[in-house]
Amino acid sequence: MVALIIRLTILSALPFMLLLLENAMPGVNPAWDFANAAGLFSGLLMALLFVFSGRPLSQPYYDGKFFMNLHRDLGYAATLLLIVHIGVLLVSEPLVIDYLKPSAGWSMLSGTLATLLLVALVPASLAGMRRKIWRNHKHFKHWHYGLGVLMLAMMSWHVISVGFYTRELWKSLLWGGLIGVAILKPLLPRSALERGVGPRRRHTAAFASWLSAAVVLFALTLAVGYSLLANSDLPL
Repeated sequence: MVALIIRLTILSALPFMLLLLENAMPGVNPAWDFANAAGLFSGLLMALLFVFSGRPLSQPYYDGKFFMNLHRDLGYAATLLLIVHIGVLLVSEPLVIDYLKPSAGWSMLSGTLATLLLVALVPASLAGMRRKIWRNHKHFKHWHYGLGVLMLAMMSWHVISVGFYTRELWKSLLWGGLIGVAILKPLLPRSALERGVGPRRRHTAAFASWLSAAVVLFALTLAVGYSLLANSDLPL
């Protein structure tokens, strides 16, 4: 479990720090900066859904339900952070509602489309709804992956075209590279899993929910810290 926590922390926090703190943009106001930091972290979690795709890993040596729940609950975490992103922006600056209209530019419409896709993918992936829509599990996997790729593409277009945190070329390339690797990850051949001693540990599904809740708290803490730092007199 410790190795998984370290991987999850590095894969989410390191890009977050590089994009927001390296040659940082000046703060706009605490609420605005907090909301955008939460939105950026939501985008990173969307990409990590392709890395932690529900397939069992060698470590931790837990049963399959843990990894299935981790994928599901990280999806909930990404959705919650996206709601924070949009909600705080709307409250702090009501004119943001114009960005959600069909007349908005593609840099904003792409973010709206990514949001709609995520909101549709989460309930459609639950067992009860999934079985009603897709009788064949293979069909579900193909559709789920394809719509997920479209969601990542729309979200990435939003992040890069808005350009507030990816204005520099290397940051755009970094973001695009991370998303590209995430998209390709499920298509790569799987190496054989290392077998532990004895059967996989059972009744671990609840651990995934606690871990995902910790990820949300971690993301919100980073977003608050960034917003306060960006609007302080301290040099970034």
